[in-house]
Amino acid sequence: MPPERVPDLGPLEFSLLSFLWQRGSATAGELLEDYNSRAERPLAYTTVSTLLTRMAEKGVLEVDKGRQPYRFTPSVGREQVLRQRVRDFVGTFFGGRMFDLAVRLVEDEPPTEESIRRLEAVLEKHKAARKRRPRKGGRGG
Repeated sequence: MPPERVPDLGPLEFSLLSFLWQRGSATAGELLEDYNSRAERPLAYTTVSTLLTRMAEKGVLEVDKGRQPYRFTPSVGREQVLRQRVRDFVGTFFGGRMFDLAVRLVEDEPPTEESIRRLEAVLEKHKAARKRRPRKGGRGG
């Protein structure tokens, strides 16, 4: 059963989880091959195996021990992890104000026309949803 809150993951753990999201499931050897084919500093099999065992203990991976070698499958989704990490980041650096992060991102790197259209569509969707919500307190105005 996946954890409600994804435990903190180190950079290597996150990299291995990213490979698993792409593959669906893999053995330690397959992940080692994937990782080392793109890494500046290759990892040893024992390092990958240890990381996968820790990740399973944290509840972010399921392990099929019914076959050799063991097969690992993510028990948390990419969106779940990304949403949580963004919320944690915003909580730490922006006092929980998501909008302040959005403004900072737009100020630091002006968006393309396509990005502006996407952002406007999201804002319109939220605006429409707000209009449909009943007001709190029972009084209009």
